[in-house]
Amino acid sequence: MNELKMVVTDLDGTLLQSDHSISNEDLETLQLLGEMGICRVAATGRNLLKVRRALSPSDPFDYVICSSGAGIVDWKSQEVIRAINLPEELTARLIKYLINNGFNFKVSDCFPDNHNFFWWKKSHCPEIERYIEVHSKMGKSEEIVPGQKYSSSQILLFFPKQSSRFDEVKEELQAHFSDISIIRTTSPLDENWIWMEIFPKGISKAHGIAEICDLKGIDRKETLGIGNDFNDLEMLDFTHLSYVVHNAPQELKDKFLISLPHDENGFSHAVKKHLPK
Repeated sequence: MNELKMVVTDLDGTLLQSDHSISNEDLETLQLLGEMGICRVAATGRNLLKVRRALSPSDPFDYVICSSGAGIVDWKSQEVIRAINLPEELTARLIKYLINNGFNFKVSDCFPDNHNFFWWKKSHCPEIERYIEVHSKMGKSEEIVPGQKYSSSQILLFFPKQSSRFDEVKEELQAHFSDISIIRTTSPLDENWIWMEIFPKGISKAHGIAEICDLKGIDRKETLGIGNDFNDLEMLDFTHLSYVVHNAPQELKDKFLISLPHDENGFSHAVKKHLPK
């Protein structure tokens, strides 16, 4: 068995409890990992502003991967050590395509200011209306002006969970744009909706983990990951020991090791199986 040198956890629905706190047991496990010299990484779809609403600088992490891999923060120094954004020309092409094809979408500003966003609403869509209502309280929110130049870290589309449109649109976009990555995640606002996250090609939680492994000289065989949703797929395919909490979708539980639910210290339950007795 390889020695464990890195533990990576998703936040919402995995490490964080339903009230968005970290349990005392999970905090103690994170502190223990630090005492053992094991690198502690949080990998989340949250932007940096929303991460800082969940984690304080004193929380026991070494690195935080934000916005599904668009940014990496050294959590001890609070220094942004990586930020990758969509090129302006690619952003322009994507916006034009999405407007011309009648999509509802939002465009995030560049990392780490991606709590600011721009939006386009072509048709009635309760999810984008929810998104605008919630996130406009966190930063700038403006309607897109066609033809205006925008810088961006991410573009987000919205689909009903039961619709087949996600896969259809993903195929369409990948046929038109070879330089993007597409990630699926369940809406944190309404579980009956799915978000399509569009990033520069290669951006994912897994890509961020690989960069930290290179920085720290850690082999992927020395890593453990735990998540709960479809945006954790590439991360869990990368880590050597890969868990989902019991509240994850069945499709993920069929593929990875299963721990307890997030509200029952699922993080600690998984990690402690692989620490010295």
